[in-house]
Amino acid sequence: MERSNTFQITKSFVEGFPSDWEIETVHLYKLNIKPCLGCFSCWTKTLGKCVINDDMQTLYPKIAAADIIIESFPLYFFGIPSGAKAATDRCLPFMMPYHGNLAKDKQASFHELRDNTMHNKKLVLVSTCGFVHTEPMYPALLKQYDLICGERNYTAVLCPEGEIFGYDMAQRQRKAYLNDVKKAGEEFAENGEITPETLQKLSKPLLSPSTFETVTKSHW
Repeated sequence: MERSNTFQITKSFVEGFPSDWEIETVHLYKLNIKPCLGCFSCWTKTLGKCVINDDMQTLYPKIAAADIIIESFPLYFFGIPSGAKAATDRCLPFMMPYHGNLAKDKQASFHELRDNTMHNKKLVLVSTCGFVHTEPMYPALLKQYDLICGERNYTAVLCPEGEIFGYDMAQRQRKAYLNDVKKAGEEFAENGEITPETLQKLSKPLLSPSTFETVTKSHW
């Protein structure tokens, strides 16, 4: 939650939003979200509604009401952490059943959205990894979001060397990085996207590979 390395970056991103915007933070760690049963009742009997009575029921109206949804999590074993994955799977009621449509023809998900207002929402992924580079580490995760949302129909802020934010070191580099993250938030709030230059800057490691290796060895 508040101690999360990734959440430090997410907070800086949100600081770039206008002060009069309404922002709500939900920590999935605190919630009881059960795995999807695969019963497909939300497609057949209780259209658009999940039959599992848990804390996900409090999230559905928040997702429906939000203009921007920011998912903030570290990269766990090259994919989504289990809690966030359970919440993602439980978003199936927002989708219609697959009827054989070709995603490449529609530049959209294989599943059509049940409510057209969902098309107007913006999704941002903020994720850190404990590796020096982001490029080799995120293809599996991004491919999943491509299939859910449509290819790159979301904004991904991917940050290397995330463990640096848990150490009492490299404070100058960390401060400069968080300022760049705040700038990314300002760009997104104003234009609905982040410039390629800013995204490229955020994907660069804070420390050299050799320095980061020394740090991680001492940590473990």
